[in-house]
Amino acid sequence: MLSPSRHLQFLKITSWMILAMVLIIPIQVIIFMVSPMPETTVSWVELFSNQPLMGLLHMDLLYIINNSLLIFFYIALYMTLKKSSPSLNLIALTTGLIGAVLYYTSNRSIEMLMLSQRFFLETDPAMISANLALAESYLDIWKGTSFTIYYILSAISLILFSITILEDSFYSRKTGIWGLISGILMIIPSNVGMIGLVMSLLSLIPWIVFSILVLMRLFRIDERELMDNQLNSDSV
Repeated sequence: MLSPSRHLQFLKITSWMILAMVLIIPIQVIIFMVSPMPETTVSWVELFSNQPLMGLLHMDLLYIINNSLLIFFYIALYMTLKKSSPSLNLIALTTGLIGAVLYYTSNRSIEMLMLSQRFFLETDPAMISANLALAESYLDIWKGTSFTIYYILSAISLILFSITILEDSFYSRKTGIWGLISGILMIIPSNVGMIGLVMSLLSLIPWIVFSILVLMRLFRIDERELMDNQLNSDSV
């Protein structure tokens, strides 16, 4: 069992992680604006071969970092909301963590990097075709079942956390509202055609506001307030 001071230290560190998550979003948008996403499998392989870092960035390297930080975000929300709707809060945490883990299984950026390093060295037409088919399968897996489930579970987790926030007094009511708006917009995964892409982009605005409101609250928390919060949690 962590002491209140250890809990407070964790929340303070997590608030900086949330800030990093917020900063990653515009960086990713700028990268997509400067360097358009490859449209064919061959162009993906060429990108990884000629510009490995850009290939990794386009295949969600920053999103992997963001997803890792998101796990701590979920835990921080759970820790600060335990006293309100504990069952719903636990479901929100579990759903979010399952989704985060599933995301890692969907990403094939390192596999694409390794394949691109040998792709243009091949002279056998059969091997070239086989490697191209393998690259295409990596791209399909990247935005396939695991990614779709991850996206939906993340939306559900955010919605449940936001509902809990609305029932609790630790965070402001507008924090819960912004989170709820973002979660609802995330219900349709970004890989579901143009509507999914548009809704995923729209969800970023309330998500950024939600994240900033949470980190500002975590920055302000002190050890006494955290102890009171834990006492209330234990009494529920």
